Amino acid sequence: MKKLLFALIIISILIGCKTKNQENKVVINELPLKTYFQNNDLPAAIMGYVTKEGKMEWYVFGPSVWGGKDTVNENNIFRIYSMTKALASVAALQLVEKGLIGLDDPLDKLMPEMISIPILNKKELVKASNTITLRNLLTHTAGFGYDFIDDRLQKFDKTEWEYNDLPRLFEAGERWQYGTNLDWVGKIIEKISGQDLETYLRENVTVPLKMNSTWFNVPENLKENIVSWGVRDTIGFQEYPRIPSELVTEFSAGGGLFGSPKDYSTFLECIMNNGKYDGGQILKPETVELMFKNQLPIGTSINWDIPESGLPETVGRFPDESDTYGLAWAIEDSEDELVRTKGSVYWAGIANSYYTLDKDKGIAIVYFTQFLPFNDKVSYDFYRLFEKEVYTGLKTK
Repeated sequence: MKKLLFALIIISILIGCKTKNQENKVVINELPLKTYFQNNDLPAAIMGYVTKEGKMEWYVFGPSVWGGKDTVNENNIFRIYSMTKALASVAALQLVEKGLIGLDDPLDKLMPEMISIPILNKKELVKASNTITLRNLLTHTAGFGYDFIDDRLQKFDKTEWEYNDLPRLFEAGERWQYGTNLDWVGKIIEKISGQDLETYLRENVTVPLKMNSTWFNVPENLKENIVSWGVRDTIGFQEYPRIPSELVTEFSAGGGLFGSPKDYSTFLECIMNNGKYDGGQILKPETVELMFKNQLPIGTSINWDIPESGLPETVGRFPDESDTYGLAWAIEDSEDELVRTKGSVYWAGIANSYYTLDKDKGIAIVYFTQFLPFNDKVSYDFYRLFEKEVYTGLKTK
């Protein structure tokens, strides 16, 4: 009887080990990745995935400092730009959970300097009729844009302009427009918390998750981990100064953070686990669930005003205009998507970094190169190739 019991225990342990291994197993074919990098001119790239169980794997190409002899790694520090937005969204939602602000509270009294900004209607400025809410800001439906995206804002005469942002482009809730909305979210966090954004994020997001390489102002002892970055022009890649020379005093929640691939994967892993991390809960599960639900007005989707003639051959196909948007990122909603599953979320940083988070499959993907202009086709296609290899590997489980 004892022998039988012992045998059953051993079998149970083996089955348990096998199940755990199966949960973590992703089989990646590295050859297409190596071939792609060898056949293109990218100076460096790093990509990786993290499973719901916390397993991370990395695939690295090229040096951390362009022309150097090392190999870029997951602890190197990148300018993550608009990948900052998801962290700021989580920070704002923490304040919602504490009852310090509501998603649909009018912001007239809290943020009069924002509410007073007029709307540029065709060529004249008009006073807004609708108030702005936190939900509007988190979903890019408040009317704010970026001048590097919108022609009207590029041409707008800023002479004697007295506001803290460019004009809004439409009434709040009317449609989706990518813009400075999250920078205003950062100011809201600072007003409500009484802390600067660097301090708030460190205390409430990055330190709890042990994201020790994620900062607005990278500490001196970490600055050598910062990778090269620059611009691709007609000649090739031209490098910008690698290490910032001045401290940031105004913190951009829309795009100001530096961070490592490992840190960002850790953040996505936490969200994948409904906000749970080793030692606590960054957000409640019901709040995380809300982040994955479409928050746009009925009949609205992401609209980048892509011309009917399409994009130039040198430009990647980010994002899909048929997709929707949650409280932090785009939501895959296309019937034509061939790689990621419907309902997964994704976004990017302007220096050609990207991520995908598939909560249902229990996998998150990060990809980092570090140069302008954004949506470089060679870099974007590399990200999509890696994404394809990860999903293909998942199917072999």
